Amino acid sequence: MKYPQGYIFLGEMTKLPPLATLQAWFKSGTEIYVSGVSRKVKVMEERISKLAEIHRHTFKKSDFQMKCVAFSDTSVSTTFLLSHGADVLKVYWIDSAEQDREINRVMRAIDNAQILEHYIHEARETYTNLSKYIMGKTGATLAGDADIDRFFMGRMWGTTSEAEIHIRQIAKNETRAGVLRRIDLEDYAQAVPIGMIAQTELSATTAHARS
Repeated sequence: MKYPQGYIFLGEMTKLPPLATLQAWFKSGTEIYVSGVSRKVKVMEERISKLAEIHRHTFKKSDFQMKCVAFSDTSVSTTFLLSHGADVLKVYWIDSAEQDREINRVMRAIDNAQILEHYIHEARETYTNLSKYIMGKTGATLAGDADIDRFFMGRMWGTTSEAEIHIRQIAKNETRAGVLRRIDLEDYAQAVPIGMIAQTELSATTAHARS
């Protein structure tokens, strides 16, 4: 599929029309790929898998299942949004082979962030067991470790490290998460009036509020 490529992720229960109808909703010449419907293309499936994992990590939805419609154009079809805007979870973009490689690097960073989360969990469990042992033997609490205790308590309540926050934001930035129209990739003559852009962005915000 040619670049730029947009990837529309939708709720798992979304009922999409036939492929021919989807094709008709987009501009002539736009390539359409629907995972599980189109003839399977390994590269496209790998990219959809990567972007789905980024979505799950970035928005903390580890077990979330989705459908995906990929297309080769600079904007999501207006007809598609009118028909399925409420089903759209997020739109992601891959502009070039180089950006695809950069997304691979983002994926490695996400893997490292998940490893960090695992080790923090193990450290918390180890620290808790030590605290219980010391309490049982001496009756003493580890009052001098207030910062450590506060850190682990924060993790229990969902607090994330600054590193994890940055990784999530980088992932959003690299994939242009949530952008419906890539004005930056269009010729000036193709650009729509500012008022229409604002209206489109407002609709996008409403449609994506739950994600």
